[in-house]
Amino acid sequence: MESSFLPFTGAAVLAFFVSLILPTPSAAAQDAVQDPSVVTKPNILLIVADDMGYGDLSCYGSTQIQTPNLDRLAAAGVRCTDGYVSNSVCAPSRAGLMTGRYGSRFGFEHNLSRPDYLRDEYAGIPLDEPLMPQRMQELGYRTGLIGKWHLGEAVPEHHPMQRGFDHFFGMLGGGHDYWPTVEKNRLLYGTKKPTSIRTPYLTDWFTLEAIDFISGKYAEENLDLHCGEQQPWFLFLSYNTPHGPMQAKDEDLQLFQHVKNKTRRTYCAMQHCMDQNIGKILTVLEQRGELGNTLIVFLSDNGGSVEVSHAINAPLRGTKGTFLEGGIRVPMILHWPQRLKPQVYRQPVITLDFMATFLAAADSIPPLPGVRQDRAGRNNKNGPIYDSVNLLPYFTAKTDTAPHDILYWRMALRGSAVREGDWKLLRPNSQLPQLYNLKDDVGETQNLIVKHSEIAEGLLRRLNE
Repeated sequence: MESSFLPFTGAAVLAFFVSLILPTPSAAAQDAVQDPSVVTKPNILLIVADDMGYGDLSCYGSTQIQTPNLDRLAAAGVRCTDGYVSNSVCAPSRAGLMTGRYGSRFGFEHNLSRPDYLRDEYAGIPLDEPLMPQRMQELGYRTGLIGKWHLGEAVPEHHPMQRGFDHFFGMLGGGHDYWPTVEKNRLLYGTKKPTSIRTPYLTDWFTLEAIDFISGKYAEENLDLHCGEQQPWFLFLSYNTPHGPMQAKDEDLQLFQHVKNKTRRTYCAMQHCMDQNIGKILTVLEQRGELGNTLIVFLSDNGGSVEVSHAINAPLRGTKGTFLEGGIRVPMILHWPQRLKPQVYRQPVITLDFMATFLAAADSIPPLPGVRQDRAGRNNKNGPIYDSVNLLPYFTAKTDTAPHDILYWRMALRGSAVREGDWKLLRPNSQLPQLYNLKDDVGETQNLIVKHSEIAEGLLRRLNE
């Protein structure tokens, strides 16, 4: 294997683990934290990358891909070392993110398909399932989705603008060519096809649309639409980078000529481009005086695809589509200078938590995990069970208490997993059960199920329950 394909060697591994221990906040970032009682409702910017490797940000240990803008957010914010998604492939992971509930609770465990026996309305998040943007609308936010949806398109009611988004530009499906043309694209402004290509490369285009949304100005078919500029806003910026097809701009590829493997070189260039685009958004927020009171969350929708894009999940084992750590543990960064002090957070958290966290940030009563509640947050025996935990108290309190005592994963055709403390039970459908201690063996190389069968039995019982 070519050396340029493996940036985690020797001193780089040591540097990675040191980076997990030592945050590097600036004094200015620490000084920016204010008394929560004087903070107004924040804007909320949720940025999701697609199939990005755990080890492919420099703030997570990469020596091959430099990501200065994301590093800046991590140094001045909360960098989670044990941040999880609720599934290891795109659509069910995003379903958990948008609902605050395990997809198993509403029948969404796999990527979308429409077999003949399935009614169209079930090829997406159930229509009676309240989504994050609907909750934000109810709290007075203007809401937007830029980029990838992948949560249903079989019936008109699945459309993002029927599920709580005031504005939408992007694609309804799971992927897209990065060089769209007017004649060949699957993009929509709301429900209308674009009549021109605003800029050639799709990642750049999504960024321009995001900046327009932040500014309260939409460039929809060359019309300037202004609405609610004084409202707080919630933007789901759903990049398809670095998901296939592997396509990058020439100027970005030039920066990685030293990477011999062509696929890996393209992946690195795509990562660099996304980081540069995020930097442009940060500049706009600074210019508008909104950076301090904008809660920015960055994560990947699942682990990197080692096979398709040659992503690197080191020091984790596994890839997208598995319940090994490389499939479900992702980079996760939160940045909100007016509320959150710079820190490295090591307790397990999961993307389900952003439902409750965003509602709490918006000064609403978040849903209580394990309690049935209606959309207004009232206890309701007929409402949904929420799995979402408000993370803000855990990031601001001096305590080692974990937000969750246990986390679960399941895909009916691929297996399941459960983590409690440092112990993780893995049940792949095609292999025998496996037990790992993640504190001592984050790479999941030592199966301890024979040595600690009583722990495995306890975890299996919890999983079955």
